[in-house]
Amino acid sequence: VKRKGPVLSVENETGFTQNEWRKRKTLYFICYCLSAIVGLIIAVIVNEALWYSAVGFDTMDNGITTGLKIMVFVSSFFATVFVFLYYDALINVQRSQGVELTAGMNMMALYESRHLWMFLWDAFILIPQPFPFVHFTVCMPDLHHLDEPTCYTSDNIWVALMFLRVTLLPRLVAELMLRGKDMAHVMARLGNVELNTWFVMRALFIANFGAVLALIGSAIMTAAYLVLLAERPYPHVDNLADFDACLWMTIITMTTVGYGDVVAQTRMGRFVSCIVACMGVVTVSLIINGVVARMKMDPREQRIIDWIDKSSVKTQLRNAASHVIQVAVRQYNANCQILRDGGEPKRLRVHPRIRTVLTEFRWAKREASAGIGDADVNMADAVENIQERVARLEKMIEEIHHSIVPRRTGSRGTNPDL
Repeated sequence: VKRKGPVLSVENETGFTQNEWRKRKTLYFICYCLSAIVGLIIAVIVNEALWYSAVGFDTMDNGITTGLKIMVFVSSFFATVFVFLYYDALINVQRSQGVELTAGMNMMALYESRHLWMFLWDAFILIPQPFPFVHFTVCMPDLHHLDEPTCYTSDNIWVALMFLRVTLLPRLVAELMLRGKDMAHVMARLGNVELNTWFVMRALFIANFGAVLALIGSAIMTAAYLVLLAERPYPHVDNLADFDACLWMTIITMTTVGYGDVVAQTRMGRFVSCIVACMGVVTVSLIINGVVARMKMDPREQRIIDWIDKSSVKTQLRNAASHVIQVAVRQYNANCQILRDGGEPKRLRVHPRIRTVLTEFRWAKREASAGIGDADVNMADAVENIQERVARLEKMIEEIHHSIVPRRTGSRGTNPDL
């Protein structure tokens, strides 16, 4: 047993600790993704070079394109090697955690570690590639011109299938996010949480939404190029012969707008458009959830907002009470003047202006009372103080009223001040 950093690591029969195997796993996966993506980029360059070299619908390799295809094959070979090294390190990580697995790197060990299907998927996406000296053409009947089928070369088909490698990007982001996070793995084991790609992608919505937008952007670019591959060989292609038009149609389809100015004309193009539409539903929901997660306030910020709301209610209640007092005093002075002039003063409670301001005060008091249930414990005293002040204000209004009524009913001559 070795004490390495903050994490307790245990050596297995290979002589490496769990942290060392985890670092090797991340390194192998990064090399695997880079090799696969580099092969995809070279294959796209080969396909575009063949298309724009006035070849037309026939595939005619030259020395440059053949050399590039060999480079694609070499990159796929290195990617395959790194795949085996990655899953070997992944199995050894589980062995270092005390999981009993079949010895070696084989199908049984992958099945016991629950990584068999992912291994088969990684092996499958490395098979499609434009093989040198291998050429064939697949023709599909046209939807509008039965005598002119749409023909796809082998390079178009292989490059389209190679875009399955784009599914490695979310896993690559997950591996990079968890790189060097040894304590995160320890806490995950203590909490019985699996640190997989789905967990990291959900965390990215809150921690780093920009990475999610970058992944969505890569998905849009991939879908646009697939539309181009499906529509460009069409003999009567019009709008979708360029990448910018395909990108426009992809964005409009994914956002469920669908202007209809540019549409797919081939069977494969419509099939890709259906996939793009399904991707758009998922993409829009992810963006909305990400924005909501980013805009949602944490409990500390929510407490500040609650305090601001309660303060504004308190201010409104204080203003309403002061307005009642001002109107009552003004009416009291008016009644005094009426008594001096020998007239009949008006009672405060039946005066229209007094009734209006009292109604406003009652509504403000009701709003303040309704917020007591949602207030924090620290705000309870403040609300009670507001209620006490309101009670004192009501008492002052009653005293003013009772002081006015005897003056109105008393003798005018006995009180020279009035």
